[in-house]
Amino acid sequence: MHVVRALRQAAVMLSVGAALACAAAGVWVAVADGGSRSRLGISMIVVGGLIGLLSGTLAARAETSDARAFLGTGPEREQPELSGALGPVGVFLFVAVPLAGVGLVLAG
Repeated sequence: MHVVRALRQAAVMLSVGAALACAAAGVWVAVADGGSRSRLGISMIVVGGLIGLLSGTLAARAETSDARAFLGTGPEREQPELSGALGPVGVFLFVAVPLAGVGLVLAG
């Protein structure tokens, strides 16, 4: 059951990422006339890259590093609890890589 929930979460994130890329490409085409296929591809690459970067614990740890330094405590070493069924590696493999792959095909 855990696998089904993780795949469902990946499908939702993939569809939301694709919708964001389509919206960004639509705005880009509306502002600057030109071909929409390559711009959609570039938008999908960017969205896939952002999801890949922000899916790990890097953003969460970066938020608390200033507060921990102010309080005189060292950097956080323990792994935080994952909020969803899909971990950072799963998000990278099942969401970011397919978005970037489709974007590379469309861009190029």
